Amino acid sequence: MNAIAAHELKRHGIQAVEHLLANGPVHIIKRNQPVCVILAEDEYEKLTKAAQMNMSVHSQTVLEWFALPVSGTSTKEQIDQRLRDERDSWETP
Repeated sequence: MNAIAAHELKRHGIQAVEHLLANGPVHIIKRNQPVCVILAEDEYEKLTKAAQMNMSVHSQTVLEWFALPVSGTSTKEQIDQRLRDERDSWETP
């Protein structure tokens, strides 16, 4: 993971990030946890374009989603039996 600690960013400034960006996205670490990611402009553009394309293709309301035909092949009885079998296996040591 390409990362820099927040205190190092404060000490060295944006120059440290620019150096790391040459190797990909930079994760900022604070208290030993990643808190954010810095991307190069071209990577950001790719992500936003892909997200916009994805939104235009798959955007539907919840009601539209519920109205879609059921695609499963199991009957209610088959699903109930699988659930019973799984729950029974929890009780078996």
